[in-house]
Amino acid sequence: MSLTTLVRGTVLFLLLSAFACLPALAGPVPRSINEIVALALKHSAELIALEKEASAKQSLSIQAGTISNPTLELQGVTGSLTGSPEERSVSIGINQELPLNNKLLLRREVILRDAEAAHYQRNNAARLLQDEIIALTLDYSLTAKRQELAAELVKLNRELVVVAEERFKAGDIPELDFNLAKVELARAQTRLLEAERDKDPHRVKIASLTGLEGADINLSEMFISPKLSQGVQELVKQALVFRPDLLMLAREREKAEIEAHLSEAEALPNLTAGLFVQWQRGTTEIGGMSSVNSDTQLGLRLSMPIPVFDRNQGGRHAARAHQDSADSRKLALERNITAEVEAAVSRVTASERILAMFEQGIIPQLTENLKLTQEAYRIGEVGILSVIDEQKKFFEVSDSYLVAIYGRQMAFLKLETAMATELSGGMQ
Repeated sequence: MSLTTLVRGTVLFLLLSAFACLPALAGPVPRSINEIVALALKHSAELIALEKEASAKQSLSIQAGTISNPTLELQGVTGSLTGSPEERSVSIGINQELPLNNKLLLRREVILRDAEAAHYQRNNAARLLQDEIIALTLDYSLTAKRQELAAELVKLNRELVVVAEERFKAGDIPELDFNLAKVELARAQTRLLEAERDKDPHRVKIASLTGLEGADINLSEMFISPKLSQGVQELVKQALVFRPDLLMLAREREKAEIEAHLSEAEALPNLTAGLFVQWQRGTTEIGGMSSVNSDTQLGLRLSMPIPVFDRNQGGRHAARAHQDSADSRKLALERNITAEVEAAVSRVTASERILAMFEQGIIPQLTENLKLTQEAYRIGEVGILSVIDEQKKFFEVSDSYLVAIYGRQMAFLKLETAMATELSGGMQ
């Protein structure tokens, strides 16, 4: 054996040993619904834009509370063009507008309320986005469970084909029964393909909202929705405290109230105060004799518009109208929230009753009936049509059971969305 061959063999052995020590490639990491929601909120362009707008309004509140800059005035006068070259004067002054009636404070408070309203608008958009993404993950989970159910049906029909083939070869059943079993297997496989197809749109939508690759979406578990322990009235009270859209309208109502006070303050014009220094040079003639003199003057100037015609009547009327509008919208939203919470509680209660019927009576009995029918067919007590009918019934009722679970979870989600708070023990 040559040295080159020995070296190549050694290198190959080391490479194979290194690869053998590497862990097996893992599949997609299971993600909880909370992780999916966090990714969706992080990648939302709308939420980012609303955050920037709220930050911009916060900055404007600083500007609104800042007094205006003083005005510098320079003035020069000469008598050269009128035949009095000795006559001239120079003055310099500073004028400052002085807002009265706490106008600066009121303007700053108006912008602050607007910034707070923008903040709650962002939170409300996040609430609606969270509702959308959780509903989407529930849809995805439902299609995944349906895919598992379809796979179970394929397994049952494969077992039926095996039993039918054994009995056909033994001469216990006609070939038609064997063919029926194979047809049912093909139909079950078609349902499995359809379930896989129905899952793809949800996967694509989740990927677009979260930035995940479609293959990375692997939910760890479905939504946990415990029993309600609070009454409707208590839930309504909590919703009226936590709902960000209602808090947004409350801030707009406060803003309108401050604007009303500001409109009253605007009826009194601002005072402008000025301080100036004037240097003046001139000539004085007495008895044919003239003398040059100069003088320096320091003065204070005050000016204010007289509110004779404009007393901000339109502004005061508009502020009152905005205040009434904010009151009406806030009252209407409170009524809508109350109705939304009551309807969500009703849906949760109804879905719980439906789910209890499945879990306490229908599903256990259905499972037992299927086992008995399969065993009866195996020993020749019933025909193949009885097994096929029982398997169809098992599939249809099991699918209805999955829909009932989904309905219970979706009803609870809508209640949490209406409440704008987490009532469940958590989302896995």
